Amino acid sequence: MSSASLSRSPALDAHSQAMDAAVVRMRAALERTRSERLLALFDYLVAQADEPTAPSESQIAAAVFIDARSPAYRPDANVRVYIHRLRKLIEAEFAARDGPFLRLPAGTYRLELAGEVGEPDETPAENSPVDPRPPARAKRAAWLLLLLAVIMGAGTLVWWQRDRGNTLATISPWSALAGSNRPVTVVMGDYYFFTETPPSAPAEQPLREVWDHSVPTREDLIIFQMLNPQKAETVTDMDQHYVTAATMTAAATIRAALMRDEAFRNRAIRLIAASQLTPDVLKVSDIIYIGQMGGIGTLLRDPLTQASRFRLDAGLNGLVDTVDGKRYQSDGMELHDERIARRDYGYLACLPGPAGNTVLFIASLHDPGLSEMAELSTDAGRMRSVAHGRIGCGGGFEALFQVRTLGSAHLGSTWLLDRPAKVQGIWDNSAPAPEYWLNDAASAH
Repeated sequence: MSSASLSRSPALDAHSQAMDAAVVRMRAALERTRSERLLALFDYLVAQADEPTAPSESQIAAAVFIDARSPAYRPDANVRVYIHRLRKLIEAEFAARDGPFLRLPAGTYRLELAGEVGEPDETPAENSPVDPRPPARAKRAAWLLLLLAVIMGAGTLVWWQRDRGNTLATISPWSALAGSNRPVTVVMGDYYFFTETPPSAPAEQPLREVWDHSVPTREDLIIFQMLNPQKAETVTDMDQHYVTAATMTAAATIRAALMRDEAFRNRAIRLIAASQLTPDVLKVSDIIYIGQMGGIGTLLRDPLTQASRFRLDAGLNGLVDTVDGKRYQSDGMELHDERIARRDYGYLACLPGPAGNTVLFIASLHDPGLSEMAELSTDAGRMRSVAHGRIGCGGGFEALFQVRTLGSAHLGSTWLLDRPAKVQGIWDNSAPAPEYWLNDAASAH
């Protein structure tokens, strides 16, 4: 979620805390529906809540409702249906209006917080007499509230004194970002789609949405058309990119952790897709990449390819260690022969940026590993236990984790290795094209 630079006024802090609490409550309710689409839609609207303008129907369709597995899938027709379902679920969850509540007003796609302290629920009649003297019951309630505030304040002070050394700013690699006053840009990994119409297809047949490993950007589609003139007239650039639901959820986890931390909450935090990252943003921001390894855009992929000793394979399912040739293969989301996916890999790296800034990578091969890495990296206690003083951004590093999965769910992780990164000259030279760009066997989905 993008955010303007926040002041530390009590009202703003209270609003942020109330919003976070309402989001957590609503997300728990949505998880009970077992609908990944509703969760993805809700997470996207949460991420967009602080943007200057509400997202459009087409933006929601592109971010949430593209389904590469079904060529005939039409995302735009589903946006209004799911928005209506989500609005009804929000209204049902907060029907009691017992405190600040979320709402999704009709006619807009902006998620809002309402019912905050200071917002009157009813306006007294214009000529009705109002007794300025509070009744005795109100006085007793005021004293009880004051006593409760004192007790809670004391408890908060004890908690803060106990956990103040257990914040993100006190551990690596986050400590490298904590001392900066730059804005923080959270970059979500995404995938480029183009459309294709088979030459023999009837005119009324809908366009087929194609994700091809060998065509990761709009510029590569032009090259594809030049190298495949027989297909040049059948493919079209619609400038569409897909962000997985797990990536958006992980990005929300990262942002929420930053907003809870004293060292980050006053800094501007912006959320963008990898395809939206520009050299200007890369120059002035501290960057946090969150997403699958295959979704890293060119601006970040080039320096990472030079710094890392891992290589991503053509199918985007495995990493090969160029030091010893060992291969780390993910099970993906599901296996054949009625077997269940039980293994994924998470990746953590920190590189010095091109202008004295910091670039942090929180990645995985597939979604289960990504969910685990988002939770691991924002848990100061767990990070301190796995880092052992070795993981730091001083000269750059990379680390690999094996994630235990059960289908699409993650069950924890195990540290495998960490080592220094090769950071010399990574911003001065262009990296060779990734293997999957050059592999003619890369299949379209």
